[in-house]
Amino acid sequence: MIASPCSNSGKTLFTCALMNLLNKKMGVAAFKCGPDFIDPLFHKKVLGLSSVNLDGYFDLENDLLQLFLEESSEEKISVIEGAMGFFDGLGGTSLQASCYDVAKTTKTPVLLVVDARGASRSLCATIKGFLDYGRKNLIKGVFLNKVSKSFYPLLKNMIEKECGVKVLGCLPFDGRLSWGSRHLGLVLPNEIQDFKSQIDFASDLLKESLDEESLLKIASDACKLKKIHSNLFEKALAEKKYDGLKIGLAYDDAFCFYYKKNISLIEEAGATVKYFSPVNDKVLPDVDAIIIGGGYPELYAAKLQENVSMRKAICDAVERNIPLLAECGGFMYLQKEILCQDGISYKMCSAIDGESFYTGKLVRFGYAKYTSKDSRFEIKGHEFHYFESSNNGEDFTSEKPSGKQKHPCVVRYKNVLAGFPHLYYNSCHEFLEFFLDKAVEVKALRKVSDER
Repeated sequence: MIASPCSNSGKTLFTCALMNLLNKKMGVAAFKCGPDFIDPLFHKKVLGLSSVNLDGYFDLENDLLQLFLEESSEEKISVIEGAMGFFDGLGGTSLQASCYDVAKTTKTPVLLVVDARGASRSLCATIKGFLDYGRKNLIKGVFLNKVSKSFYPLLKNMIEKECGVKVLGCLPFDGRLSWGSRHLGLVLPNEIQDFKSQIDFASDLLKESLDEESLLKIASDACKLKKIHSNLFEKALAEKKYDGLKIGLAYDDAFCFYYKKNISLIEEAGATVKYFSPVNDKVLPDVDAIIIGGGYPELYAAKLQENVSMRKAICDAVERNIPLLAECGGFMYLQKEILCQDGISYKMCSAIDGESFYTGKLVRFGYAKYTSKDSRFEIKGHEFHYFESSNNGEDFTSEKPSGKQKHPCVVRYKNVLAGFPHLYYNSCHEFLEFFLDKAVEVKALRKVSDER
């Protein structure tokens, strides 16, 4: 695991540079601590493979371990990018869902990336504090970030002597390695000019000081984990319940925030995922249900508005009772219009009532569980958005882990469920089964109608 004392320590750049180096030698299985969507997109851009979120709130210990085992491989080295500070967990006070929690559950050795700008001996106090804190010392090595090449050997010797931990390398400061950010975090990798060249350059810088032998020794000393075999949809597969079912999933630059596990569960159930682009495609593929995830529709609002045929196709699907799940950016796209940062309103699908508008601040943020009005479903999720809607819906109730904050959310219209929450299906399999069952039901009705 690549962790750090706090956010903005350079974990993503460092992780991408390291993954790039290791992938050329042995292959990498990539993971991300927490609910973040953007960092896994960086991993995918480097490796060409999807990265998996490991979240100690979404998945409790056994489920988290099983997910890690499903996605890791003995032929590859698993690299987990941390989030926030190493010990920062639920509500800012708990260790649950922290990087420490995930590392402890998966028995993963931790490499601490420390921003060394403007510090020397004080780095020892920071590192020693992290080594001494926590019931188990999981930190097995240190990397220094944004340090001068000439100063690095002195810092390395001092830290190893004072703290008794191996310093495995450094990523020197270089102005050419500067990525922008916006309200939801880093810009997307597709927006960074010559992204692959930058990563190759960062990898070359890291390689100059990397103690690869010690790094691989730390990885090889990690505890062996016993494989777990479990298929949640064995009955459905045996009955071929979802065979032939086609789920349309919106995926392009505007809608790209998805948990890999959500997509995997759909495929594990026996359904087929068919990708389409609300920005570029003129028509929907032939599908039995639709999912439109989050992303940055506000950045592509003009193109989404211009694509009238796709907006009409979405509306037609809704009116034909095609089941549709929409989250955050997808929720905004289904509404009548989006009022963006530029003060211009752009027409969207008008498939459901409501308008979205930019507020300039976080509206709702963090983990929550979402309970349906009929109490049939209780599913976990996360919110992180600067937009608000005139119609947030009231078919579900959102409740913070502390239990102190509750509010109604999620619009239900025909077979549409849409709202700002990003839902995690693995926390409530019944919710996903309900969605797939509804798709089977509507598909059967359409078949009867066509035969008539």
